[in-house]
Amino acid sequence: MDAVSLKQRLDRTNFLPFRMHLVDGRSFDVLRPDWTWVIPPFRRVFIARPQLGRGRWCPIEEIDVLFITSIEELPPEQQGGAAAA
Repeated sequence: MDAVSLKQRLDRTNFLPFRMHLVDGRSFDVLRPDWTWVIPPFRRVFIARPQLGRGRWCPIEEIDVLFITSIEELPPEQQGGAAAA
């Protein structure tokens, strides 16, 4: 996976939620494009996880795109669920 391809996926007109799998076995659900930022020159992805926060605090995961092993679109029944850890 590269940052440019990931950014294009997020910027699609008809965004489809997806799950990113990482080399260390973790996975993250990307449910909304406005909760995810990709910075191509630095190969970084930032995912806000507001469902884990309290009040104004919202955890943000920072991921190097080189550690993304695969991406899968989420089935409709999982598109409203919480992000995996």
